[in-house]
Amino acid sequence: MKNQKLSATVPPTALQYGLFVQAALDVYTHHPTVLSPTQDQYTSFPDGYTLLANIQMNDFFGTDKTTAYFGFIAVDNANPTSIVVAIRGTKSIMEWWDDFQVSSTPCPFAPNSGKVESGFLELYNSLHISSPGSTGSNTIALRETVFTGLKSEFDLGQYKQVTMVGHSLGSSLVTLYGLDMAAQNSSKEVIIYTFASPCTGDQDFVNYYNTIIHESYRIYNEPDIVPKSLLLLGYSHVPVGIEVNSLLYSWIMQSIGCFHSLGTYLFLVGGEASLVGTCTVTTP
Repeated sequence: MKNQKLSATVPPTALQYGLFVQAALDVYTHHPTVLSPTQDQYTSFPDGYTLLANIQMNDFFGTDKTTAYFGFIAVDNANPTSIVVAIRGTKSIMEWWDDFQVSSTPCPFAPNSGKVESGFLELYNSLHISSPGSTGSNTIALRETVFTGLKSEFDLGQYKQVTMVGHSLGSSLVTLYGLDMAAQNSSKEVIIYTFASPCTGDQDFVNYYNTIIHESYRIYNEPDIVPKSLLLLGYSHVPVGIEVNSLLYSWIMQSIGCFHSLGTYLFLVGGEASLVGTCTVTTP
């Protein structure tokens, strides 16, 4: 059963792109030690797309602090100049929140572009990409792909439209990546969708973001604490904030984890009730 109480403000494409993050989460769940899965290893890879590259990150918040798979880049088969970048969150909200140390640092993408949360920037700088199925050292920093003329198979210069989507920690990472790419490539159309995003920077950062990013959807669940947390410390949210509310559904478990769960969010933007998974209290 799909959500029948969908807010009119939720963009009709939110579910479509949210499912890209679900695909990243699913492959990580099934193959947690595989850093660069092939498209066949994805259990729910989006139809009509071809896997271009996988994204890894130094997993500072895991128990062993090693490199882990965090997302992928896919090409739209019907529009080969369009790609989607999807970055998942951590398996648990507390996996990174308990260890998080809040401090700010100047945004490095342009002069006078405000300050960003330094932990998110450090993680962004640790992101790198590799070819599907690769196990060796053929990898580069994700940030290198924002620059034109990259002498690498990972040159993204040919792609004119880039849609970024992330959940939780992944939301702040795609916010930084999308802004970085748009700042370096004024001819690219960069579109950003985030689910359960914490604040990424201060108000000056948001003001700069607004001059660079012209299509942005930040979807947040009203009882979710993560989107609210850094507001108390002087950080600000990027637009456009779109509220959904899991409290309207008595059969969705009321807990910190379920308020923040990607499955809950996907149901709230029009997905099947089955996406809520273990956060279901009773059959809807």
